[in-house]
Amino acid sequence: MTAAGSRVMRRGFLAVPEVVQQGRLIAESQALQWGLTEETVQNAVLVVSELLTNAVQATCGQPVSLRMVLSDAGLRVEVWDVSPVRPEASTPDLSMPGGPVPDDAPDPGGWGLGIVEFLSVERGVRAEFDGKTVWALLKADYRSSEHFFGA
Repeated sequence: MTAAGSRVMRRGFLAVPEVVQQGRLIAESQALQWGLTEETVQNAVLVVSELLTNAVQATCGQPVSLRMVLSDAGLRVEVWDVSPVRPEASTPDLSMPGGPVPDDAPDPGGWGLGIVEFLSVERGVRAEFDGKTVWALLKADYRSSEHFFGA
């Protein structure tokens, strides 16, 4: 096993909608560099997307950060933001529209934390001095028996 530094990735952003796509690309690239299976990579990308989306909604225009840690316990995904408010799961609206839905209609949402819960082994929220960190631990499967931790 290599030094812990090569198994940790952290990126800071401003909480704007574009950061979600950036975070997905960064998570995918890092997970692939670590030699994780396609399923693990896609699960990490989805969790990053959901957690960053929540952070953008809670703190638009403020600093946020993405951290990924690969360890023997699995792949830990963390998103920090400046809001002290803990995210709460909501119930998705599963009703069928009575007529045409305009292209600019808002997304009903409500799926994010349920998706994170489904894909993770453990998850939680940690209060920070200057905000909170929402985290999820994913099972980390590797493409081969050799663990790739990057250079």
